[in-house]
Amino acid sequence: MRRRIVAVALGVCLVGLGGCANLHEVLFPGMSRQNASLLDQVDRLEAEREELLDQNQVLKADRDGLQASLNESQREARTMSQLVGELKAEQQKLERQTLELKNLLKDLPGVSLEARSEGNFIVMESEILFELGKVDLNPDATTSLDRVADYLLTNPELAVRIDGHTDGVPIRHSPWKDNYHLGAMRAHSVMRYLGGQGVGAERMFLAGFGPNRPRVPPEAPDEPVGANRRVEILLLPEGLRSISDILEGFQD
Repeated sequence: MRRRIVAVALGVCLVGLGGCANLHEVLFPGMSRQNASLLDQVDRLEAEREELLDQNQVLKADRDGLQASLNESQREARTMSQLVGELKAEQQKLERQTLELKNLLKDLPGVSLEARSEGNFIVMESEILFELGKVDLNPDATTSLDRVADYLLTNPELAVRIDGHTDGVPIRHSPWKDNYHLGAMRAHSVMRYLGGQGVGAERMFLAGFGPNRPRVPPEAPDEPVGANRRVEILLLPEGLRSISDILEGFQD
């Protein structure tokens, strides 16, 4: 019986190649469908693998971006810490200077100290320095200016800006072109005196503000206001760096 089955199968195969394919299906029913299903699964798994690889690249890019943000935040934190340290040191230096100057100037009439964002200003009323409309120093002015000169000589790291201020009364009976000219020349007279006491010219510069920065706002532009006529000496730290300079540097 077995021989008869084999003979029949061989006979069918001899009919043609197409018959052999059918024979595979007869002998192993469902095998081709299983192979096709497996191939479909392989394709789906490959597609999923590719999708996972793409997602991994996206996650890697996100991770790198977060790491870069973290690094930048850490740099900014270090910068802020440095800034706070510098500001604290400058503030402490300014407070020490303020105490020193208050003790230095406390018994001088017409001289005061004002602490502002730029630094400490020694404010000298014009009446103790000059005659009205004049730029030559009064003899009594030297007492106050000598104190300032001595302080600058014992603190060689400091530079000074000397500001000349006036009120808005128009110039009529003096050789000065206007109040800006008068204020600048008065600042120049103070600078020359300090230079004569040994303060280096490279440490000093001047500005003539005229009536532009009044201490007491006038009711009219040409109103005489004695408090606005003054010379101010701004003390600047080493390298002309004020606290506002430090802040501006970190903003850049």
